[in-house]
Amino acid sequence: MEAVAPSGPTQSSNSNPLVMIVDDERSICQTLSDVIRDEGYTTVVAHDGPQALEQVCAEAPAVVFLDIWMPGWDGLETLERIRQAAPQTQVVMISGHATIANALEAKDRGAFDCIEKPLDVEHVLLALRRALEAFNNQPESGADAQTLSSRSSGAQPVLKHPAALSSVMAGRDFGQRTLKQGTVLYGQGLHSGQKSGLVLEPLPANSGIHFGKIGGAQTVPAFVDFVESTAFATTIRRNGVVASTIEHLLGALHAYRISNVLIKCNQEVPIFDGSAAEYCKMIEAVGLEEQEGSWYEVAVQEPVRVQNEDGSEFILLEPADSLEIHYSLKYPEPVGAQQFSFTLDSIENFKKEIAPARTFGFLRDVERLQRAGLAAGGRLDNTILVGEDNVINTDLRFPDEFVRHKILDIIGDIFLIGRPIRGRITASMTGHSDNIQLIRAVCDVLSAAKS
Repeated sequence: MEAVAPSGPTQSSNSNPLVMIVDDERSICQTLSDVIRDEGYTTVVAHDGPQALEQVCAEAPAVVFLDIWMPGWDGLETLERIRQAAPQTQVVMISGHATIANALEAKDRGAFDCIEKPLDVEHVLLALRRALEAFNNQPESGADAQTLSSRSSGAQPVLKHPAALSSVMAGRDFGQRTLKQGTVLYGQGLHSGQKSGLVLEPLPANSGIHFGKIGGAQTVPAFVDFVESTAFATTIRRNGVVASTIEHLLGALHAYRISNVLIKCNQEVPIFDGSAAEYCKMIEAVGLEEQEGSWYEVAVQEPVRVQNEDGSEFILLEPADSLEIHYSLKYPEPVGAQQFSFTLDSIENFKKEIAPARTFGFLRDVERLQRAGLAAGGRLDNTILVGEDNVINTDLRFPDEFVRHKILDIIGDIFLIGRPIRGRITASMTGHSDNIQLIRAVCDVLSAAKS
């Protein structure tokens, strides 16, 4: 926590009101502080929700500028706790990656106003003046700092995954791990087209992987039983929580063998450049933390096969000593026929051979997808766009990048079983729906073995 203020008391008053800025980006805090101090106000800054709440209870600021996207308590959670602890404090939400739904929810939870990044000085000062007017026009509450600090700050609910701790058909015990700290990523949804973000938070041992929404307590476990749709991406849903286009992120979590993490998003995980490379960078930037407890891979003991009626499209899972995937595809030129084999035996191998492979689409399909309300966020820098005769928007990272991306999708989709998988997968011309059917069939085998 950092105070940016003249010497002397920082308690809010009509003559010298205290303004707080809460953002995990220190440069934003400094810039806003400079702008607001130039207008004669006292400022104080915090970089996460718990720090902000502690400062609110101690100082009772008149106005708080609060970022929506933060690790730990996100902005909506922090808003709710500030409003509970200090109802008179006026909160202005700030974000460049929020949706209209976020803004409306913030208003419903008591935010005075919402402004967007990049921040415009005139808009910031207008919001500040209006918020101060609202603060000064309130009746005195009589709540002092001791009263404020005694109000509850809430706690993170205990999360459980329906299958992550299973030992049925147990192979190697990889042990449990999570991220060392929370982090925030910004991007755009491929199908929604909305600017959005992603908050990833460490979870305690035995929690599993869960998706949630910004400001919400409800979550949906990353588990096949909650798959709602596999149309062009994998989507899970439970209790009103939706997370779509999750396969690339899950592929990276699978490769790094992360067993416990909470992921918050605005319904759709950002697409970034269409690959899993950004997730690998993120995981390595924040680091991994080993945890107590066993986490067993699923060691496949008998073949499981999913196919279409004539068998031309199929995915087969057989016993093996590691996770091996062989995929073949055949499209009209310029894609043509491609095959690739990959063994998930190290993080470095995944980073080099699979993670950089980007999603692809055919130009002839783009208009149809957009009429269906999909691919609104497809851009020249996040999708390989294939025309009649050539790739029209980028250089390929691999000559066979298309087939490698199909393997990335498989690694992500099959992680919806909640545990790493050991087996040999052979697949031809399959997609998300086939991957999910395969995992459902494996779950049936696990259920039979358990009973």
